[in-house]
Amino acid sequence: MNQIFLEPYLLVFFMALLLGFLHTILPCEDKAIFLFWSLGISKTPSRSLQILALYGLGLISSNLIIALITIFITSIPIFFGLIPDPNLINFIGAMSSIIAALVLLVFITQGKYKPHAKTPNGDFPNNLNWESPKTPYFFGILAGFAPCIFELIIYTQCAQYTISSGMIQGLLIVFFFSIGTFIGLFPLALAKYGGSHIIRRKKDKRRRIIYAMIIVIIIFNIIIIILSILDINVFPVDDLEVSINIIM
Repeated sequence: MNQIFLEPYLLVFFMALLLGFLHTILPCEDKAIFLFWSLGISKTPSRSLQILALYGLGLISSNLIIALITIFITSIPIFFGLIPDPNLINFIGAMSSIIAALVLLVFITQGKYKPHAKTPNGDFPNNLNWESPKTPYFFGILAGFAPCIFELIIYTQCAQYTISSGMIQGLLIVFFFSIGTFIGLFPLALAKYGGSHIIRRKKDKRRRIIYAMIIVIIIFNIIIIILSILDINVFPVDDLEVSINIIM
């Protein structure tokens, strides 16, 4: 059973982890703003990293809460015995991801991509008790509940794999994405202590990396579409039965 569960999903989980890592470092400036701000209010590097870690845990929590809600909604047909064709679900999910990636590409090229909610001046309030671990954790949850296009892509994948493969797989997709997001926060901190010029990369270089990431997303989902059209099960249907048995 472990072999059936793990092997088909290793690439998908790795892609989710990579997407989460790049999602933090590249387009979502709200995390970078929080990073620089936390470095400014903390007296020591260790305290700054602690604040950043709590903020990251808040992001993970909000992502998993949204994932659980998504899984609950998409699992309703399964509990009633209505299991759609996995290939059809994979096709629809892949098409949705490609459309989202193309929309992201258009927004970035036009300079209109503004992910997550931010305060008007980009600052965080100073009148809160930042010595309390609840404060940065709370801000992490708030940031996570205002999803960017990258998170919408991963929630679409969550719904896709929940219906076609099982609840556990759907949750793990978001979990690995969240871990990638959490890990991506700390290179920003290391770069800050090594010199702020590392963070302030040239726009053209930064966009090249973003374009490469979008192309990888599109190519990966095109492969899923082709396999679905050829009626090749990307993930065995047996995985769904195993997942349901574990949940039940």
